[in-house]
Amino acid sequence: MCPEKTSINIHSSLQRQRGFLMPVALFIIVIMSVYALVLWRTTSQANLSAVQEVVSVQTFYAAESGLQRGMAELFFPDASSRQAADSRCQAMDITLSYTAQGLEHCQARVACDCVYDDARACNPGDAGNYGSTALVAYSFYTLTSNGSCEVGSIRAQRTLEAQATMEQEGL
Repeated sequence: MCPEKTSINIHSSLQRQRGFLMPVALFIIVIMSVYALVLWRTTSQANLSAVQEVVSVQTFYAAESGLQRGMAELFFPDASSRQAADSRCQAMDITLSYTAQGLEHCQARVACDCVYDDARACNPGDAGNYGSTALVAYSFYTLTSNGSCEVGSIRAQRTLEAQATMEQEGL
């Protein structure tokens, strides 16, 4: 074999392959960059979703705490007088701003609605609705608590309702 032919064949083979790795390397870099971007975005969305879930749970607890406070105001200090409870229900407009750790960015607003067993709105000013000769025997209360929490740009709201009833004493 002639050494010149072999060297020419190797040289022409190298010339045909020149620049082949550059597009492959560029392709790999682009694919890896896209993969890294997708991974970063997925991780960011997962973190945001986790924070939203925590704020939503805090909002639920804020609203539930508001309901408990509303029930306490409705029936205490005196749970024996339906007329007094009806009056407290009509006057109920509670706004709570929490300072406890975990709820410091939350608040709750509590309202109460009262109806008699004959579906009329409660009227504590009418003494005929109370006492042993009253035509209505029960008052039905619906307490509504609207909780909200806001942490940075994340905001959550929850509305909870609780119902209670009170029978006329002495019937």
